[in-house]
Amino acid sequence: MKIQLMKKILLILGMLAVGTGSASAETGFLGLEVQGFDKKVAKILGQIDQNGVLVKNVAIGEAGAIAGFRRGDLIIEFNRQKISNFDALLKVVIKTKPGQKIPVTVKRNGRTVKLILQSGRRPASWKVANGSFANYPDIGITVSAITKKVRERFALRWDSIGVVVTLVDSKSKVVATGLKPGDVIVQANLREIWQPKQLTKIITAAKNSEKAEILILIESPHGLRYSLLPLNK
Repeated sequence: MKIQLMKKILLILGMLAVGTGSASAETGFLGLEVQGFDKKVAKILGQIDQNGVLVKNVAIGEAGAIAGFRRGDLIIEFNRQKISNFDALLKVVIKTKPGQKIPVTVKRNGRTVKLILQSGRRPASWKVANGSFANYPDIGITVSAITKKVRERFALRWDSIGVVVTLVDSKSKVVATGLKPGDVIVQANLREIWQPKQLTKIITAAKNSEKAEILILIESPHGLRYSLLPLNK
């Protein structure tokens, strides 16, 4: 039972929320990735104990970022409840609702900082659970939705949203763009995408309009960049 609970909090905080099937029971979306820490880390942090939970990542534009959370913040109080460890945070977080304003106290560089976190709803782009892919032989790429397994396979960032390139034809024009397996297509023609069918729709529309290329935003280990994707080999 405890293992299942731990998995749930990892989804709530790491993957940013868990819904239980109905809107009224949906857990608030926080946009934070957190972890516990050991005695050695506590010493470096200047803590006399291991109370609290470390924020290791903050999703851009989501509730945590809007509230002012930063990497390295030590959450010591959440919704007026003292947070001693990961489990303690779990018990409080799973009770939050979308739109709820939550007072949070963190330690940051030796200072105590008060924040107000307004939990949100999990965006559709974070609800990808079932894998789907699309092959574009006339372009020379194959892409996949980003599921947990796909994220692990390509070692993607925890907050990467888009479709991941799984295959690039070495003889296609795509090679010249620098697009490689593991790169994430975040936008196509300035539209956010997170399902292969969305990319397919944009490509089809472009071809019907006799366009030779579409503009894509690529996330790679080197950062973000815009590039033109040729629609034929």
